[in-house]
Amino acid sequence: MAQALVVALLVLGLGLGEAQKYSLVATGVTGLLTIPIAWLLIKLDNRQPGFYRQRAFQRQIRPGEVIWMLLLGVSVCHLANMLLAVLQITRLFPGYEELSEQVFTGQSFFSMMLWVGIVAPIAEELIFRGLIFRRLLDDMRLGWAVGISAFLFGVYHGNVLQFLYAGVLGACFAYCYYRLGSLWAPILLHIGANSWSVILTKLAEKVQSAQLGYFLLLAMGVEIVVVIFSVVRFCKN
Repeated sequence: MAQALVVALLVLGLGLGEAQKYSLVATGVTGLLTIPIAWLLIKLDNRQPGFYRQRAFQRQIRPGEVIWMLLLGVSVCHLANMLLAVLQITRLFPGYEELSEQVFTGQSFFSMMLWVGIVAPIAEELIFRGLIFRRLLDDMRLGWAVGISAFLFGVYHGNVLQFLYAGVLGACFAYCYYRLGSLWAPILLHIGANSWSVILTKLAEKVQSAQLGYFLLLAMGVEIVVVIFSVVRFCKN
């Protein structure tokens, strides 16, 4: 729907660069429209037969798990980006960085955090984990359900680079949803990941590259600890 709104702006006579500036707002409007519809569909889905739709995933998330999921979302986001950078995959798709600059340059930090960091994650998790992943779990094994939902989540993002990145994150989101039994788990993971991307985008605009590099190294140390803690926690349980 966000792409449709941008196309409509082009039809109304705006140039491509100018229309792309409105894609952030289009994403937010799409998310706001999607959330109540997806929530209603989940409520209706709960009445359908199936263990995961009727009885599972009713657990309340704990305060400590809220912090854990946010930090894990930040960690997975950063480490996945670092992996793509080390493999130099980003160089194969230079057009993506140019498009991101056109969309996000000049946007306020508040609007980016609101639309990209909060609204979009809630809407997407209601669809991809709350509806699609739960249905898949009632019809197939966990590995297949995680893999297919992650694949669809990657395809949804519309380009090869984000397909790889979103596919990795989507698998993590689905698995944590399955293990913690609360839809808030993937929502918080997604909010942490997207918010971290927004923060890094704004820091890159205002902070010198050397200072940003030191900050990222320190952050990476914390993120590795969070990932190790998460792996140990899941293995113990």
